[in-house]
Amino acid sequence: MTKPVKSALPPIPDVAGMLAQRRPDHALEQAFYLSDEMFARDMRDVFMPEWHFAGHVTDIPEPGDYILFELLEESVILCRDEAGRVHALANVCRHRGSRVCLEQGGKARRFSCPYHAWTYNLDGSLFSARMMGADFDKSANGLKPVPVEIFAGMIFVSFASEPSSFEMLRRELDALMAPFGLDRTRIARRESYPVAANWKLLVENYNECYHCAPAHPEFARTHPTHMDAERVKPFNEAMLPRANDLGIPTDTVDRVGDLCPPGSVDFTFSRHSLYDGYLTGSQSGQPVAPLLGELKGYDGGACDLYVGIFNPMLVYCDHAVIYRFIPVDKDNSIQEIIWLVREDAVEGQDYDKAELTWLWDVTTIADKLIIEKNQEGVRSRYYEPGQLAGMEAYTRRFLDLYAARLSAGLDAETRP
Repeated sequence: MTKPVKSALPPIPDVAGMLAQRRPDHALEQAFYLSDEMFARDMRDVFMPEWHFAGHVTDIPEPGDYILFELLEESVILCRDEAGRVHALANVCRHRGSRVCLEQGGKARRFSCPYHAWTYNLDGSLFSARMMGADFDKSANGLKPVPVEIFAGMIFVSFASEPSSFEMLRRELDALMAPFGLDRTRIARRESYPVAANWKLLVENYNECYHCAPAHPEFARTHPTHMDAERVKPFNEAMLPRANDLGIPTDTVDRVGDLCPPGSVDFTFSRHSLYDGYLTGSQSGQPVAPLLGELKGYDGGACDLYVGIFNPMLVYCDHAVIYRFIPVDKDNSIQEIIWLVREDAVEGQDYDKAELTWLWDVTTIADKLIIEKNQEGVRSRYYEPGQLAGMEAYTRRFLDLYAARLSAGLDAETRP
């Protein structure tokens, strides 16, 4: 008798061989970016099991409020039940698989499937199933829960069967994030930028600032991080007393890859200085929204925060910016940017949306161009992986993590 096939993936190039030949200080070989089979493996072993920013608690403030979070073929209902608890539920009816919620958001007492009217409570339990027999077990047919975590007001979901834990992250970052009050913010704008490139090129690009000086003059006149570490150091040293006087944390926490405790989600926290005279990430350097949380003033800095490896954030004193990398297929992705402001800030009165979003809008539009040109070059018969620069250390680290997770996926296939 033949054994059941363990993977539904189609045949793929020799991934194990490619990983074995990979040079850690170089870009990836061409096949990692251009293969449909590799994209399928990426999604299964690397991308989908990670944690993904799905929404903010202020998106569903009251019992019965819900929104949908959709990623590739998956759809998740994020809702708040009568007791105020947040649930993440697979938007898949337990009868024959129809989508249950069709609207992107709203308010409901219960969720009713439009196909055969199976109806579910806000916690996902099955309320009624029309005309089913007496032996039908309602308790075994609720909507399937999706792993969900809330950190600093941000809702994250994972599609892993055994997702990584937030325990260490909360232990180390709760106090550091408290002054910024991100749980008391709201989404001011959420914008998607289609990019004709493989998803890994978006992540690689975000993780290095080697390109910032030539590609992002707007960013480079605001953030010294486009320079090497020795030239940035004086700016950070000058920021420290200002931050200390205002009670703004300047700790550095790095729990990514080999530095991440087993079983924990990867995370980082650090603060860096802007250029002198710049209080926030804006066109003029002047504030564009009310101060966040309990902050009493501006230290001229910004926090870099990672929750997982696909949710980088910048936290200024008056707003925060979240990046998302969304694969579509091997040749197309979406770069999503989310801007957060205080939950009581009023558009047109406390902030102007164009001023608030200017820097990361113009920067992301520029990124779209350079990443798409990168993809075009990778397709060429003349492409070969080049050596990474010192300022691409975090891109190197991402590629190491990516390779390690692909290897773990290969190992899992060979287990009995």
